[in-house]
Amino acid sequence: MYLQTSKYQVLSMIGQGSAHQVFKAEHNLTQQLFAIKIEKRPKSGQIQDEIKVLKELQEIEGVPKIINHGMTPDNKCFLIMPLLNCSLRDLVKSQPLSLSNILAIGLSIIETLEKVHKKNIIHLDIKPENIMISQGMQKHSKDQILKPGYIQLIDFGLSQSVRNSKFLKNVFFGSLNFASRASHKGQQLGYKDDLESLFFVLVYLRNFNLPWSFRPSMGFKNMDIKFIGEMKTSLFNSMELSIKFPLEFSKFVSYIDVLKHYEMPDYSYIKDLFIKMLLSSMKDQSSTIQSINYLGNSKNLQIPVENQLLYDDSIETQIQEDILDTEAKIISLSEMVRQYNTVQIKSIVNIEY
Repeated sequence: MYLQTSKYQVLSMIGQGSAHQVFKAEHNLTQQLFAIKIEKRPKSGQIQDEIKVLKELQEIEGVPKIINHGMTPDNKCFLIMPLLNCSLRDLVKSQPLSLSNILAIGLSIIETLEKVHKKNIIHLDIKPENIMISQGMQKHSKDQILKPGYIQLIDFGLSQSVRNSKFLKNVFFGSLNFASRASHKGQQLGYKDDLESLFFVLVYLRNFNLPWSFRPSMGFKNMDIKFIGEMKTSLFNSMELSIKFPLEFSKFVSYIDVLKHYEMPDYSYIKDLFIKMLLSSMKDQSSTIQSINYLGNSKNLQIPVENQLLYDDSIETQIQEDILDTEAKIISLSEMVRQYNTVQIKSIVNIEY
């Protein structure tokens, strides 16, 4: 692979999707490592679309920064970004996550989504592979997780502006396991669909699977989309998905359920729920949350809490591959229609042990 810049040496491929590849590269002068995302086919357009979105989001801590971008001599678009440590998919395979860490990850992504949504952009492909940690994680370090920019939301190749409403219906956005129910049905999509996908991600991190993860494929993508969508609809408000979380998690689910696609979520309410869950998941050792920042307010609160992590002794030792979670695609639902009848809290900056 040859870029229009000679500053970087490509070392190895670290991942790929249906339309792109990701390489590890080294800067020839500084020896600093970066990630280069490049199209598999010339002028496919997805990376160019992602670059446009990322330029609008560059001030957001939880979104990767653009280092460079351009075209290769053979007209393939490329994007150079910081090299991140690993995805949540890889992380949960190497080490089980405590409830507190999962909730901290959820709170961090919610804060990022709030800022992305206020730019009138929806991600539309939230899944464990697209949530990265920027550096190695200590085993039980919520203060590390909640540090701005530690958790990164990546891959904005499918992202859309909510103003493009005509492109946000009658299509399937996302991956089979983590797409929202509305996406499965071809309904109008909006802010709530990112939150719903995040809900499925958190359940996956807690349980190591989703009820529809290991169902054999029916052999036709449209049939899989329909059947898994029906499973999600039937189980969404059930205790089966929320049973390993505190009570507030069910309130989070219920809130997603009643949101309209065009409504901006009440992020103060959602973050308050997650902070309450985070506090309730700690016990046995006194600690202090050093600062809880209020939106539009520089005041900090000092709250004494119990700090020993609530460990889950029933963690499964074998994590099976999610065989149905494929590269996110946009799929027209026209074939399916023909085939079937039927107090504002922002963040916890630091928790000391």
